[in-house]
Amino acid sequence: MKKILCVGHSACDITYLMNEYPIENRKYKVDETKMMGGGPTGNASYLLGKYGEDTSYITTLGTDPYGKNIVWELESVGIDLRNSLIRNEYITPCSMIITNTSIGSRTILNHRSKNIIPSDYRLEYQEKPKFILFDGHEIELARMVLQEFPNAMTVLDAGSYKEETVELASKVEYLICSEDFARDYTKVEKITPENYHEVFSRMEELNGKNVVITLGEKGCIYRKNGELYNHPAFQTKAIDTTGAGDIFHGAFVYALSNNFDFIEAIKFSSVCASLSVEKIGGRDSIPELNDIYKRMEKWESIDFKI
Repeated sequence: MKKILCVGHSACDITYLMNEYPIENRKYKVDETKMMGGGPTGNASYLLGKYGEDTSYITTLGTDPYGKNIVWELESVGIDLRNSLIRNEYITPCSMIITNTSIGSRTILNHRSKNIIPSDYRLEYQEKPKFILFDGHEIELARMVLQEFPNAMTVLDAGSYKEETVELASKVEYLICSEDFARDYTKVEKITPENYHEVFSRMEELNGKNVVITLGEKGCIYRKNGELYNHPAFQTKAIDTTGAGDIFHGAFVYALSNNFDFIEAIKFSSVCASLSVEKIGGRDSIPELNDIYKRMEKWESIDFKI
């Protein structure tokens, strides 16, 4: 097993680029489409491989053309897939993404079948990973990995609310959750500065260790020395937010692996995500490391106490 292990969901992303959101029962001609691998930990593992990190990835894929293309992409950046389940009887998940380039929003339609994990599946490894990133999917594999490597530093990308994600959120060292997850878990109608303390405290009750709530263009909130802070997002023109959250999480694990402290890891991840939304596509938008450091040097962000 490599130094970093990612466990979770892979998909083939087919993106349709439009300068508006479509209206029901009409026909549209799009100027461009893109097809590439996706999925939360799929994109994160690709980023880690691109940045030269020793990374393994456990996921489920079919041997259909979509699955073969995803395997090729990941192996092209050195990702170790030996523990992934890639089988003829599995169906590779596929996502259709409508990107509204006028405001940078994306709408995702995903189809995936339940790929049954065989009862005789066992992990093969010589060394144990130091860092593990989960995304709340492939829960049977996630449970197995948690039991096998109890001393690894664990991070959860909690994107959408599911009972399986809540289960993992209570067990990891770093819970990095989306605004959607935090809103659905706490059952508030909308997350606003007025209820930041309430929502964050509820998430800390769930995790009890390290929590970050990402808020899109409003940045993210975290706690330091007992105080709650808002780390602002870099102000940029977004043309496609596909994969931005995945990239944030992958960058966060990269930062931990390279001995960044908690606050520097948040800043690094935020800058990485801000660069990604300036380009089209998930994996295609992963920035170069040099570009991240250049933006970090120029951007003097001030974290606001809430």
